[in-house]
Amino acid sequence: MSSMRRVISLGFTFLLATPVISALPTGDGWRQLETENFIVFSNLNEAATQEIGLDLERLQAVLEEIFPRAEFDSPLDTLIYVFKDRESFEPYALPGGHSGYFAPHKHANFAAVVGSTPDETLPVVYRQYLHDVINYNVPQVPLWFKHGWAEIFSTFQADGSMAQVALPIGGGDEANLGLLGGERMSVSAVLATESLPTDPGQMNAFIHGSWALMHYLLVDDEERFEAARRFVGELVEDPTSRISITEVLGMDIAALQAAVEDYLQASPLPHREMRVPAGVPTDLEIAPLTPDFALFHLGDLLIHSNPERQADAQAHFEGALQLTPDLAPAVAGLGLVSEAAGDLSTAERYYLQALKEYPESFRLQVFIGEVELGLLGKRRPQTPEQQTRLDQAVAAFKKSVELRPSYGEGWALLGYSYNLQAKPSADAVATLEKAYEMLPGRGDVAYNLLLGYARAGKRQEAIDLVATAEARGVSEEQLAPARQTLLQLDFQYAVALVRDKKYDEAAVLLEKVKNEAGDAGMRQQAADLLGQIK
Repeated sequence: MSSMRRVISLGFTFLLATPVISALPTGDGWRQLETENFIVFSNLNEAATQEIGLDLERLQAVLEEIFPRAEFDSPLDTLIYVFKDRESFEPYALPGGHSGYFAPHKHANFAAVVGSTPDETLPVVYRQYLHDVINYNVPQVPLWFKHGWAEIFSTFQADGSMAQVALPIGGGDEANLGLLGGERMSVSAVLATESLPTDPGQMNAFIHGSWALMHYLLVDDEERFEAARRFVGELVEDPTSRISITEVLGMDIAALQAAVEDYLQASPLPHREMRVPAGVPTDLEIAPLTPDFALFHLGDLLIHSNPERQADAQAHFEGALQLTPDLAPAVAGLGLVSEAAGDLSTAERYYLQALKEYPESFRLQVFIGEVELGLLGKRRPQTPEQQTRLDQAVAAFKKSVELRPSYGEGWALLGYSYNLQAKPSADAVATLEKAYEMLPGRGDVAYNLLLGYARAGKRQEAIDLVATAEARGVSEEQLAPARQTLLQLDFQYAVALVRDKKYDEAAVLLEKVKNEAGDAGMRQQAADLLGQIK
């Protein structure tokens, strides 16, 4: 399958914005580099593009070497757009004047940087990519670990054999702080923080404190480094584990606070050097992009990085079609624009037209499935026509996961579609379990799996799932409906216990349902049944 088919991605739903690009680029001078984990589009020179691609793969290899019990890969394509200078980057920049950004999306990650200043712009990509891979693989690690780890490794630099992290940026007194500055939270406050502060000053203090703690753990002492690895390994082994970093280190919070403060007195702070694992390629082949495909990919970046750039994205897709009429990716791009504007019927026509040319595109199959779900209203079918739409969505998602078994979103959408069927599907639970294994930090996937368990009567599996989701940091807002679903299962189980004359066990569950169920009818049923057995 060509990489072109791999990178078409779904847009957002906003009104069209006034174009800000006065003239389309020609699409000349762009090339594509595809590594094991990344796809790089670049109009930078070939040697510099290769080095950026190699550094990305070296980062991935080092992560996997440090934490071998955690699989640090991503179920998404990560697309890096490298612009040769600020002038060529400017039409694709986000508001705010930054020289690089990372725009995650459930179908792919999009990143753009000015390639002439990689030491300034790549840390932006590294930082967010690190957040994503840890959320996809070990979302149960605490918040301070995620942010401190991303800050330490955002300064990653490597050559063919050695890598460095925790490098200072800048000079003078601020060099030790990397990208950070300002107030710093105490260790105890950092460890107790479970959600990012909304106040900018407090958020910066938390990130600064997380950086300091992780610097102490990872950089200059092998025993502490190994303790951090054991800490992650324990959480990989048991996502519900309540193990603390102080427990692993064998010291209390006060001692850890004193040790971190003492460590930060060093000037300059040390950095860490690590050997790049063998197997990372030393040379990567770069292929030129024809102007039509370059325009498509640039339009794809626009529609995903900034929801107000739909008109500009459309101009790119139409420009590609002027060069090559009926170019399938550009046709699909017009479908993205239509879908983003809320015109699902037109989007469906564009996607079906593109699919005739590329029936083996897993992402186009997802587009068709999603637009069918959208036209269905994402609810259970009530008419034969609606049932046909759901059947078409299921067929499209099945084809998608056949074409790309590693694409977690395809499995999640297929499982969601199974849950919309009138009769519980025998495939729903297995499909959603696979999706949740690949997307463990996604509360929506966990909830859909919970619904699958509920329809299948798998009460204990549902209880274990909610406990795991809570440990992985799923928000209380997302957990609340899950807890109500558990109460429904508790009530059903209590009824079965009553039939078996296990009144004491039933009474405990019925009391819980009577007090906690959000549905008044269920509360009353629990109270009535409780009164009968007492």
